[in-house]
Amino acid sequence: MEGNEHELMLACVISGTLFSLLASASFALLWAVNWRPWRIYSWIFARKWPGFLQGPQLGIICSFLSLSAWIIVISPVVVLVTWGCWLMLILGRDIVGLAVIMAGSSLLLTFYSIMLWWRTQWQSSRAVAVLLLLAVGLLCAYELCAVYVTAGVRASERYSPSGFFFGVSAISLAINMLFICRMVFNGNGLDVDEYVRRAYKFAYSDCIEVGPVACLQEPPDPNELYPRQSRR
Repeated sequence: MEGNEHELMLACVISGTLFSLLASASFALLWAVNWRPWRIYSWIFARKWPGFLQGPQLGIICSFLSLSAWIIVISPVVVLVTWGCWLMLILGRDIVGLAVIMAGSSLLLTFYSIMLWWRTQWQSSRAVAVLLLLAVGLLCAYELCAVYVTAGVRASERYSPSGFFFGVSAISLAINMLFICRMVFNGNGLDVDEYVRRAYKFAYSDCIEVGPVACLQEPPDPNELYPRQSRR
């Protein structure tokens, strides 16, 4: 037992330290490129390079640095996967390792997507939608695995019976989140961008401040921004 506790402490300290360092480096790098990792190469290429590096060799250097930057960006997810597998070997409980791998990666992707959404002024973005759907998909996969493990043959020996109910409830919530993400970013609902644009135009209109009463504009009606459909 003491040996397992020592190994568990060692795994948590090493993995936690690596995750903190690499996550900080990934955060700083993504902040520099405005949370758009697909612009890493152009951001590196746009730096002020010495004159002797100009030419074909500059493309090679930028490609190498871009590959290194991408490795740093995805390194926190790799650390979480390694951490979870290590915990599975030490504890012999798959549910703990799966929580670190799937749920931890889901939370990390959700954080990345929210930061990208914030940097894009809360506008609809395909990258944000993909990251959120991937995060919810990982959460669904984790809850399915949790239900399978907690409802297994030896589940009563290792896990609480309430885990099955919690797992089913979490799966239902995660599946609902899939449709919510779909409706928010790609659905036929309210055009948020157009509504915000009209609201800003109404708020900063000059005729509201100095114009006559007859010149006052009406605030935008959200019902007018729903797309017209010929059939249901």
